[in-house]
Formats: sequence, structure tokens, C-alpha cells
Amino acid sequence: MIKPLAPRGDRKHILILGASGFVGRALFARLGAQRATPTYCRTPIEHGVQFDACTTRISDVLDNPEAYSHAVILLGDTKPDSCAANQATSYAVNVEGVLAVIEDLVSWQIKPIFFSSEFVFDGTTGSYTEDDAVNPILTYGKQKVEVEHYLQERLDDYVILRLAKTYGRQRGDGSLFTQWLEQLERERTIVCANDQIFSPIAVDDVVEAIVRIIERDCRGLFHLCGPQGHSRLQLFEMLLQAVREHAPIDVQVIPKSIHDFPLRERRPLDVSMRPDKLVAATGIRLQAAQDVCHEIVEQAFRQATGSSAGFPQHVR
Repeated sequence: MIKPLAPRGDRKHILILGASGFVGRALFARLGAQRATPTYCRTPIEHGVQFDACTTRISDVLDNPEAYSHAVILLGDTKPDSCAANQATSYAVNVEGVLAVIEDLVSWQIKPIFFSSEFVFDGTTGSYTEDDAVNPILTYGKQKVEVEHYLQERLDDYVILRLAKTYGRQRGDGSLFTQWLEQLERERTIVCANDQIFSPIAVDDVVEAIVRIIERDCRGLFHLCGPQGHSRLQLFEMLLQAVREHAPIDVQVIPKSIHDFPLRERRPLDVSMRPDKLVAATGIRLQAAQDVCHEIVEQAFRQATGSSAGFPQHVR
């Protein structure tokens, strides 16, 4: 006998598919094991359920799908160069695997929250809204658009979140500002792209937005990005300014075009987006990159006070 599904409003659990990544870990840390079930493919995480979208169906790893109201779909190959180098493999997970996941979710009346990308745009204009036409030039962006179109053409109740470049605050997290700080510990010459523009967003804002979207049961397409667009060089200079408020630093910055870097595919130049629709739907107050950058630098200097090594000592 088939167990009847409870109305989604009566379900309390969230499924995080691909929770071993940067955003997934932060989201699970916020929700906790009492409210969320995380999955991973190759990198085990605490309380995680192993799931490979290319070889396994969700029904093979979930005993109680009727308990979930939403599923946050973060799984896949999210590195543009990797997608370009391994097109068949990345398509298998980013498109075929994700579409199979969505089919299962729909059969259980679980709302899919699909993470797309700023790279659905060709970067010719920037300041994109949800009404602007997509025109991806990257393999990765084309894969994301294919899933977007599937959702938009076949479902009424879904969420698509086009995620901008996301950064964190913790040393070693491999994100924008913290990675630069670590680089400044070792190097006096920094090469930085001066023509690549995006709207970076703090990972804690990403998590807050997801939680609000779930709580308010939003639907549709949203740009999940910071409040302003910046070039990569502007962001690095922002960091240097914050550092120099604490200690002198002598660094040579060499600006270059993003096209001068050894990338497999030519990058779109301006993929900045506008978050107005997201803000209106959720009421979220997005943090400015400059404010978070200053907080990251202040934390780095506080943590290194009295240490014989580390970033602040290097610049004195």
C-alpha cells in the first residue's frame, strides 16, 4: 500500500543535495541535523548520506521522502574549466543527474531549489535582472540553462537561484578575500584581473536567503548576489586598503585581462547581477563586500596579535 503524502506545509525537513561543498556546509551548519539531511558524493560529512546522482536515485538512499518539504540542489561539477575539459562527464551530473533528481522530487511533492549561476549570461552588459535573456558562452553556463529551462517549462512550483561568486570569512576556506590574505603572506607581487566584474555575496547571506525562501515558500527565479558589482581588481584594492588601516604593506599589483589567464574557455567579462527581486521577496539585507572585507581583515589581525608568524607580522 502506498503511503499518502502529507501536505508540504506539514513537513519540516530539508534535503541538502551536495552538502559537502562551500555553500552546502554553511547551510547544514545553520539548519542542523534535526532539520536537514545532507548528502555527499565523494567527500564524507558528519550526518551525511552518500549519494551519486549519476548512478543512484534518491529513493535508494532516503527512507522517508514524505518528511521533506524542500530540496536544495547544490550537487554537480561547479568548476567551469572542469566542465569544459570533461564535457560528457560534467553533463552527466550537471544535467542528466540533476534532472533525474528533480523528477524524483516532483513525484514526492518536494519543492526543488536549484542553484544556477551568474555564468548563464554572456557578460556583455552586466547588471542583469531576472528578465534579461540568458546567453551562456561557457559549457558550465549552458548546462545550467538547460536545467533552468526544464524547470520553467515543466513545473509551476520551483525555485531557481542564480548564484554569484560567494566568499567566506574563515581562514582556509579558499574564498575570495581569505585566499588573497593567505597569498599576501607569501608573495609581494599579485597578478589580478582588472576587467572581470561580478556581484560577490557573503556565504552567510546566501544561507540566510535560502532559509527565508524556504520559510516564505517562495517560487520562481531569483538572483542570489551581492548589492553591487565590482571588478576583481577593485575587490583586491579594497582588501589592501583595509590591511593598510592596520599596518603598512608593500605589494606590487599587476593588472591583466581575465583573457590573459590560462583558462580553457573565454570568460564572460561582466556577469554582475541585481538582487532587487530577492530582496523584495525575502526582506533580506545584503552585506556590502567592503564592509565584510574590513571585518575579515580586522579578524585576521586580532587572531594574529602576539604571534610570531602570520599575515599581520608579514606586512609590518
